[in-house]
Amino acid sequence: MSIPLRSSVLSLLHNRIKSYLRRPARTLLLPALIASVSLMPSAVRADTVILISGEHLTGNATKLDGGKLTLHTDFAGDIAINFDKISSIKIDKPVVLLITTKNGKKSETKKVEITGIDRTPTGFNVTTAAAATEAYAAAQITTVRTLADQEAYEASLHPGWLHAWAGAANISFALARGNSDTTTVGTGITAMRPTPTDKTALYFSQIYTHDGVADNTTAEHLAAGARYDHNLGSRIFAFGTTDFATDALQFLDLRSVLGGGIGWHVIAKERQQLDLLAGLVWTHENYGYIPPNFTTLPPTPAVAPVTNSFAALDFGEQYSRKLGASSALTEQAYIFPNLDDTSQYRATFNGAISTKIKSFLSWQTTISDVYVTNPPPTTKSNDFILTTGLGFSFARK
Repeated sequence: MSIPLRSSVLSLLHNRIKSYLRRPARTLLLPALIASVSLMPSAVRADTVILISGEHLTGNATKLDGGKLTLHTDFAGDIAINFDKISSIKIDKPVVLLITTKNGKKSETKKVEITGIDRTPTGFNVTTAAAATEAYAAAQITTVRTLADQEAYEASLHPGWLHAWAGAANISFALARGNSDTTTVGTGITAMRPTPTDKTALYFSQIYTHDGVADNTTAEHLAAGARYDHNLGSRIFAFGTTDFATDALQFLDLRSVLGGGIGWHVIAKERQQLDLLAGLVWTHENYGYIPPNFTTLPPTPAVAPVTNSFAALDFGEQYSRKLGASSALTEQAYIFPNLDDTSQYRATFNGAISTKIKSFLSWQTTISDVYVTNPPPTTKSNDFILTTGLGFSFARK
């Protein structure tokens, strides 16, 4: 006798349901858990940007600066959006809006923590972290930062003296023995501390070469100095400078230079800077005793020590440029005409090319040239130094 098809199907379904109900409770909860999770909104919320054209973008709004909003997204990284194309922004975590108000020649800036910006026909309505709504003119909505970025910016305005330094150091060493007996050591250090209102720069360079066969020193030069710039405006700055130098082969015991003046930021871009400078300096030079030389024809007599002190003009330029992703060029040139006799002057040039190998290691080539029109008798007017070798960069935030 055959079993009806409908009865067999119902019996099979009944047995499957009974078997499923005998499973552990956690097994029964798993499908429900998956369903509930899929229906829940994402736990990680994001900021929403609505464009005037109607498109919606989600991500993390990190800053508004220079008329562009930076939105960090998972699918495309950082996106720069023209702020005049944005209708509204809804922000998950409060950010800082800087509102600048001018009162005559003075300006005041206040910080407002906000969670939303909505464009209106006359400007913007801003939703504060306290859920209040404030209206602002379009010209006032220019700068937005995250809380962390705002704290870092405020700290950069007044860093401690030992902070915000960056620089590089290089050392070269050469040794020859056997038929030759020479030793050469060169050192160079540069450090800079720029802030939004000023800049401090330090430098030190030294080279020494000794010939053991002839038992004489063929190079012994040392130079060091500092310069401080303080911004008087967006383009104009005042500066003070001091330099020291010694040169054994030129019988220069010490040259001290102290001065200052006015500078102009001709080019002030992220990858390229050019400054022009003009001012006055006071120079004090001590040249030592030069012994007679009987090996030349005719023999040269001894020269007594000489001290020079004079005021001089200071004209100069400084230029720096990033070359690609890993190299940088810096150079500076100055001329110092003597005010007592402008036909007498001193000119200096310093340049460097640095190529980064690692984050802290680079290959550096430096050039230094000093020219004086009135060197002591029997000495040359020009001193040229070229060094190349590994350099080490450093930074302190």
